[in-house]
Amino acid sequence: MNKLQLAVKNRLARSWLASMLAIALTLSAFSGIAFAEDTVTGIEFETIPSPAKLFVDDEALILKLNATIQGTTSRKDVTQDAVWATTNSSVVKVDKGTLTAISNGSAQISAQYKGFKVTLNVASEYKYDSVKITSGGASAPETADFELGQAPVYGLTATKDGVDTVVTTGVEWTSSNSEVATVSAGKVKLISAGEATITSKYKGRSDTIKLKVTSPYKSVTINTPGKLVEFKMGAADVLLSVTALSKDGSVANIGNDAYTWTTSNAGIVTVDKGTITPVGTGTATITAFHLGASDTITVVVRPAYEAMRITPKDEQHLTLRDAAVQFKVEVLDSPSIVEDVTALATWTSSNVYTATVSSNGLVTPKGIGTTMIKAAYKGLTKEISITVYPTVSALTVAKDKVDAFIDETIALPKVTAKSLAEETVDVSSLVRWTSSNESIVALVDGKWTAKAVGTAELKAVIQNHEVKVTINVHEKPVLLTPSQENLSVVIGTDTKLPTITMTSESGVETDVTDKVTWKSSSPYLLIKAPNVKGLRAANATLTATYLGKSTTVKVTIEEEITKVFVEAAAISLNPGRTKSIKVTGIYKSGKSVSIGSKMNWTINPDTLATINGSTIKALTEGTGKLTGTYQKKTVEIIIIVKHKVKKLEASEKTLALKPGDIKTIKVSALYEGGRIEDATKTAVWTSSNTKVATVSGGVITVIGKGSATIKAVYEGKNVTVRVTAKQ
Repeated sequence: MNKLQLAVKNRLARSWLASMLAIALTLSAFSGIAFAEDTVTGIEFETIPSPAKLFVDDEALILKLNATIQGTTSRKDVTQDAVWATTNSSVVKVDKGTLTAISNGSAQISAQYKGFKVTLNVASEYKYDSVKITSGGASAPETADFELGQAPVYGLTATKDGVDTVVTTGVEWTSSNSEVATVSAGKVKLISAGEATITSKYKGRSDTIKLKVTSPYKSVTINTPGKLVEFKMGAADVLLSVTALSKDGSVANIGNDAYTWTTSNAGIVTVDKGTITPVGTGTATITAFHLGASDTITVVVRPAYEAMRITPKDEQHLTLRDAAVQFKVEVLDSPSIVEDVTALATWTSSNVYTATVSSNGLVTPKGIGTTMIKAAYKGLTKEISITVYPTVSALTVAKDKVDAFIDETIALPKVTAKSLAEETVDVSSLVRWTSSNESIVALVDGKWTAKAVGTAELKAVIQNHEVKVTINVHEKPVLLTPSQENLSVVIGTDTKLPTITMTSESGVETDVTDKVTWKSSSPYLLIKAPNVKGLRAANATLTATYLGKSTTVKVTIEEEITKVFVEAAAISLNPGRTKSIKVTGIYKSGKSVSIGSKMNWTINPDTLATINGSTIKALTEGTGKLTGTYQKKTVEIIIIVKHKVKKLEASEKTLALKPGDIKTIKVSALYEGGRIEDATKTAVWTSSNTKVATVSGGVITVIGKGSATIKAVYEGKNVTVRVTAKQ
């Protein structure tokens, strides 16, 4: 690029920048954007009232604040933007230039804006020295007594420098107790007996008068004996009369129309100008009230009969194709006095879309749904639920076989139907069931009940459609027991499932292996009844379930075991003592594994001991055999159970002999449990000094002079005999 081209390019760029700046300034002017803030040179009130005086509860004083701006002759209104303050807010309050008098006194009002401040001293005073409530043109007393029915009227006079002014507008009247008296523009309305203070407020000044309101009557009495009126539903209305006594004791002539009559429950009894009408059964309170005096009575409305019964009494399940159902209603005062009031009762349906009911109790199904049919007669009611179903085209039962137990209620399966619209409807309550054998399954008190062990068929019928359910009745099971609690499954081979025995309440044991449902806890243990198959090494649990009872079998999926070794061929235990049995298995791979707790153990006799896992517990003295099997390998262990020796006793404790003498000593073993056994021949005998005496099998032979200790040891216990030999 040459110099000429560069110069042209720079001139074009400067021209473009200037144009853009001009456009920006133009847009800024239109949008109201200020590029520089106004400079304030001072502030002042637009007008200053003279004098600056306010009256309490009177018109407010409004100040306007203007600011002078550098470079202009106009003034800017900154009233709303300034910061306003008062030196005494209890006398004069200020809010954005609006001053309001609160009480008598003075205060300084200030306004600040942009570093400038102006002030104004303001005085506040009451417009009047006092106000006084008046009655009939004169000052009203501090308290006044009135009777209900009167209507006092008050005025207000305001005084300033001894000059009275009658105030007719702008006065605020209030009552301290609107339940006793209310007031509006000085006119008082007395509501009830009690006390209320009437307050009149004007221009910050106020006055009060306390009213004591009483009833003009000493009492009013509803004229009924015993304060109780009794009805039976259907009885005629009763007109009540009231007697009112004035405070002087005279009878006041007041008509029923003057009283305010109320009922505590209009659903039981209504009242109109003293006439009471029974409309429902129960108890209600009637009150007569007039000018602060009242009286109450109790009204009891009872059914005209003691009881009502409706037939049929059970809820009804119908279809749109079913015929209308005729209900009958009877009322009773005793078992022998029965009155048919079907045609006299009031019949209603809560849902006329579903079913209608005629005046004589005929219920007709009209639409799908549920309704309550009610019969009412002289204070008594009965209700029956009616459910209407669609027309049925087919029936289906949730399950066709049910297990049950003797004397228990049978939970029948859900029955559904197809409607004409191909919709599924639950018709369990609509079908009618029958039993093929009522000695096994019968209807008892409205519930299907299992009566005896066996099989019966229940049939459900609706609109010429039927379904059947087979009921198998069993004795109630108590326990399921597997033939073995531990099962070893060799990887890749089929192993037969354990046999399951069910024990019933009667104690009968039944093999239910082919009836139980099996479940495996591991995906590596496949159930293919009557066998299981292990896929890889793992531990699992098999669960067998039948008739609500379950039992479990622990399963080990492992290699084939080729050899089994037991640590001890014989075990000796004391009764009540336990011992762990160690059994080792050798896998085909040569690896060893402890299988004592996995063995399936049996003890013969089973009264000798018990075994849990690999721990055997001795029960009673005796000898027996413990047999364990695992992967078809068997081990046998001799079990000897005998009590522990408590102590040994010798027939002699000391002997005085001479050389050449021979003496036999007998040793007895005393066992726990009280058994005594002769241990002379089986004990181990020793002499402390064989030059004096020797011993064998309890026979002591004296050799020479001196002393020796003869000891017998048997099953961990010992006893000694002291021998002294002299010439």
